[in-house]
Parts: sequence; structure tokens; C-alpha cells
Amino acid sequence: MMRFSNRVKYGLQFLLFLDVDNEDYTDIQRAALSCDIPHKFLEGIAVDLKKGGVLDVKRGAGGGYRLTRNPREISLGEVVAILEKKESKIYEESRELTRQVVDEVLTDALDGFWQIMNGMTLFDIQKRYYESADKIMYYI
Repeated sequence: MMRFSNRVKYGLQFLLFLDVDNEDYTDIQRAALSCDIPHKFLEGIAVDLKKGGVLDVKRGAGGGYRLTRNPREISLGEVVAILEKKESKIYEESRELTRQVVDEVLTDALDGFWQIMNGMTLFDIQKRYYESADKIMYYI
């Protein structure tokens, strides 16, 4: 079974928190506490997301992190690529037919995965967040 790393899960959770937070710039310590993410681990994730062009940082009083773009413009594929930092494995040419077929199938599967991830955005996660929040909201 394929799984996402904690870096990807926490990174997306952090980006969602920044998206739904009402502050102009969000303090990373508050985000770490609210999202139940280890502070130092989240700092490393934030640095990578900043280098990747997804986050903007402001230092000093009133500082913190915020998204650089609209959530509709940040694809999940972009976030995964930034946080995983893994190069796609390039298979060496093989004359052996079983290996060629397996390599083709795996390449097609990866292409499909990236197509799906690049087609989904942070906005899609935000929609699910608000739908879930509405389900647990109690009205008096």
C-alpha cells in the first residue's frame, strides 16, 4: 500500500490551517499547537514550502506565515513534490519483456497519480473542511 509521509500530511494540514485562519500572518507556534504538529518539524516543512514559493514569511511582531497565492492556484501535486523531494525513478532500458511491461504499467500508474494530484487544489481541501465543520456544528 502506498502512503504519504508525515511531511506531506502535516504540510497540507498546515496549509489548510493558514487558509482558514483569520489572521493576515499566522504564527507557526500557534499553528503547530492547533494542528497538533511538532513545532520543530513544522518549521522545517514551512522552510521548504517557502523555498517552493507556496508560503510568504514576515518576521517580527505580527509576523508569521501566509499563502503566496489563492488556494485555487496551489495544487496538491506541487505541495507533494516540494515536500517529498524525491526524483522520479528513471528505469534503465531493458530487453527483457516482463520488465518492460511492468515498467510501463508503473509509469502509467505514476502518471495517473500526478494527474490526479495536480488536478486537486488546496481549495478542494478547504471545501471538505467547511463541509465537515458544518456537519458537527450545533445550532441552538
